[in-house]
Amino acid sequence: MTDLDEALARFHLGDLEYAGGLANHGPMAAEALERLGHPSLIPAFADVYAPRLPPFEPGRPIPPEAQAPALGDVSRASDWVATFEARLAEGDWREVAAGAVAELLPGLFAGAGHGWLRTAHALRGLGQVDDALRRRELARGLAYWAARYQTLPGRPGTGSQPAGAGVEALADWPLVAGDEPRAGLFFEAVRRLDGLPEFAAAVERFARPRSDALDGFVSALCRGAAGLYLAHPERRVAYVHAVTIPSALRMLRPVLADEEACRAATYAFQAVAALHALFGAGSAEEAPDAEDAPDAEVARIGDDWAAIRYHAACSLEEHSIKMVEACWREDRIAPDPVLRRAAADAALRIDARGRPAAC
Repeated sequence: MTDLDEALARFHLGDLEYAGGLANHGPMAAEALERLGHPSLIPAFADVYAPRLPPFEPGRPIPPEAQAPALGDVSRASDWVATFEARLAEGDWREVAAGAVAELLPGLFAGAGHGWLRTAHALRGLGQVDDALRRRELARGLAYWAARYQTLPGRPGTGSQPAGAGVEALADWPLVAGDEPRAGLFFEAVRRLDGLPEFAAAVERFARPRSDALDGFVSALCRGAAGLYLAHPERRVAYVHAVTIPSALRMLRPVLADEEACRAATYAFQAVAALHALFGAGSAEEAPDAEDAPDAEVARIGDDWAAIRYHAACSLEEHSIKMVEACWREDRIAPDPVLRRAAADAALRIDARGRPAAC
């Protein structure tokens, strides 16, 4: 059994959330640590992270006719785990995942995107080793997505402007003013967008990316989100999600048909836009320049992926680990210094100590 498998078995003893709504990041960060080339640190990470999780209580499968009404009912989380475990026991995991993702896409922001993210990491792990433990992890990712299912205002992908123009439009996106809307858990704060009709209108201006332009769209969205991360150092964790959510489509892509992958990209864009609407500076003029020179320590490792990966792994901090792994993934597809600088900053500057958890 690998270090990752041992960590998954340990994390499966814990619940899908802790502390009243914080997502269990453990399996995602452990899988990312393996990808970063530091599997030997997975046990240390599990030792730090697992104790915060309450015990998992088994549930019962939800009958098919009762599943739609149970979407978004976090009190049924254990029942959703049992439901997806039953589905996976009966069918090919790729087909089960493809069908479930298609059903759940409108609620991609579930748990601040962590249902989508946990599913993505689980699928990548299953692509490496197909066994009962990793299928159980996939069931938990899908279950969390279903239990925290949450839609955002607007119908993404229904407009006429090119999808790529949406990434450029983030520079002048409608923002929620003031600090109060940013308070609380991300999936609670985002409900304030219901009172910002300009957000839905902006989302609905843009079309789906074409299948032959999908990779470029994801690269541009991740690069743009990395720039926003650098421009908002006081909101690092929020913008980590703006990078990891669209990049996760790379991990889900093997089980999705072209049409579904393009549809997924629009919901990922909507999630990035929502995070920026909540946490962005009051105007483009007020936002710090992402091209400002980094501090000396960040600059020192900024062009050395081995050093960046090492510092992130040694941090044992889940957002640092996941952000660096996503930026490294994207930089290998479409190299960009913004991705490297954002990763270096995340490796050195994201620290859970003294920071209230928000996701």
